[in-house]
Amino acid sequence: MSVRRRLSPYERVVWAAGEALPATVAATVHVEGPTTPGQLNRAIAAVRARHPLLGARVERTGPWRAWFTTRGVPGTPLRVVRPAAGRTVTSVLEEELQRPFAASRGPLARFVLVDGGDSFDLIAVFHHLVADGHSAAVVIRDVLQHLAAPAHGRPAVAAPPADGLLPGPRMRPADLVGLSRSLRVPHQASPPAPRPTGPAAPLTCSTWTLDTADTTALLDRCRAERTTVHAALCTAFARALPAPGPARVAVAADLRRILVPVPQESVGLYAASFLLPVAHTPHEAFWDRARDVREGLHRRLRPDELRPLVAGFRMMPLPHRLISGLLHRSEKKGARFDVSLSNFRVTVPETYGNLRLTSFHGVAHTSLSGAPLVILIGFGGRMFFSVTSTDPGAADLCGRAMTHLKAAVAPAVLAGARP
Repeated sequence: MSVRRRLSPYERVVWAAGEALPATVAATVHVEGPTTPGQLNRAIAAVRARHPLLGARVERTGPWRAWFTTRGVPGTPLRVVRPAAGRTVTSVLEEELQRPFAASRGPLARFVLVDGGDSFDLIAVFHHLVADGHSAAVVIRDVLQHLAAPAHGRPAVAAPPADGLLPGPRMRPADLVGLSRSLRVPHQASPPAPRPTGPAAPLTCSTWTLDTADTTALLDRCRAERTTVHAALCTAFARALPAPGPARVAVAADLRRILVPVPQESVGLYAASFLLPVAHTPHEAFWDRARDVREGLHRRLRPDELRPLVAGFRMMPLPHRLISGLLHRSEKKGARFDVSLSNFRVTVPETYGNLRLTSFHGVAHTSLSGAPLVILIGFGGRMFFSVTSTDPGAADLCGRAMTHLKAAVAPAVLAGARP
């Protein structure tokens, strides 16, 4: 399926951001069972044919206009890495996150096979313009399904822009007001401390996992306290941050909850983010605050709150170079948030013929500010965490947050939940 379609206003902003800032997301999975580079290359080619934006590039035709096109795009890269001393999946992830995509050349996805013989790790790396967390899970599932049972001629799945699937009128002045409100930095007692940018501080990535027992205990306690895991995490990280005043938490939102029809099988950009202030006081009960955070999250995840995060850009027709420059200057001034927390559940199968998917981590590099990007994926009854940052204290921050969470759930629970 060949593609040539104009980038929507929202996609154009994300593309312009990626011209000045990192815009890389990835999924890394561990699979029990063997494969070969040849088998994996064939599976990747089949999945690229099914999800055309993976094999696209961006063609700019003016200061306000750009297009997805699959014309003249080279094959999808597959890098093969053999296990060696000091060569870990995490170190490979760090390398891949710092390799920008050449959007004008394409393709906007690439893969890495860390071959362990009777098992392997697969890393799928995407430009954020063509994939979010749900999209990455669809790609991983389709690759493993093709490895288990090669299928040819499966119909391609279109990826319409999120802008075109929003309910309600196309243009609404209130959308611009809502977008402006969402971009404001919540009040804080003191301004954020400057963070190192660029190559001065190396990017690091850490991962950790909650086992089935610890995951069940956390879920049970959240249900008993009438709150959610995401609200509990926001509360734990707010308590772990050293800065006074409310924590500024960037929350990732899956737009599929409001789009019509729901692009469930489409691989594209159907996510946005907003800032949520999370107050914390030394003597406040953990679960009281978590219930308040849950209410704040539910309020911000309503359709009338999510719509402006996409539709508002229809009313801001700025040249792409101006968008890139504004975003780059904003990042140079410091982080807009203290920590970013993404949380979603993966519902793909665990077994594919003689292959078994045993772990699933998501990672991202979308900021120069150094603020930690934490991603939680629920899969197979466990919780898989990652943190990516150029802040040397990011891992310690996550450790403190998990300690707060452990203490809130039960003294004997989550003992190993530390990055």
